[in-house]
Amino acid sequence: MIWYWPYALSEKRRGALIRVGSGFADVHPWPELGDAPLETQLDLLRRGETTPLTKRSLELAKIDGAARGRGVSVFDGLQIPLSHWPGSDAPPEFDTAKLKGIDRIPDRVRLRIDFNARLRAEEFLMLAEGLPLDRIDFIEDPCPYDGATWTALREQTRMRLALDRFQAEEGVDVLVVKPAIQEMPQTQKEIVITSYMDHPVGQFGAAYVAAKNARRVSPRCGLFTHVLYQRNDFIEMIRS
Repeated sequence: MIWYWPYALSEKRRGALIRVGSGFADVHPWPELGDAPLETQLDLLRRGETTPLTKRSLELAKIDGAARGRGVSVFDGLQIPLSHWPGSDAPPEFDTAKLKGIDRIPDRVRLRIDFNARLRAEEFLMLAEGLPLDRIDFIEDPCPYDGATWTALREQTRMRLALDRFQAEEGVDVLVVKPAIQEMPQTQKEIVITSYMDHPVGQFGAAYVAAKNARRVSPRCGLFTHVLYQRNDFIEMIRS
């Protein structure tokens, strides 16, 4: 049996916590990125069918339930990697910021800029000329992925490129992996684990995967996304 509890993080961001046995996990779809809506996700679960999102939710709930059954934390013996700050207003204790655009580029910090594949290759080349190359850690999804195009962009800009949600080799330096919908890939490339910008329960699911694979992932992941939402009882419990 699967129990679920719907929640809202904002007017637009909705999801559901699920409980399977004694284990908990999050189901937080992004329909604008291709996920089925929440109601469809839950209807399929009732019928015993899964999506990439709910398949991972069930797997994470099983891990959580097993730890609870042993009376231990899933984080026992593990250390969660540090994170970049999600936005341009990074506090002093953060040395890396993840930006969703270049309207405001902060001083001091290393930069990870995500264009969500909205640009054409030639548009990115024009924008890249004005970016502080010495502080760019990587550019995520500068344009829709094409191996030859990305290889040319790397050569012309001298910037590392990161691919989100998918796995590819040509023209890619970094893979951005979201445990909410993905397994850990088999690759020699740098891996940045990020949350799905979901409920803190989902955020800690991503943090567990990052901690479990600490030797394989970047020293700066993307696990600090609760600051993007209004505070609630769950967020109040988070201690950084």
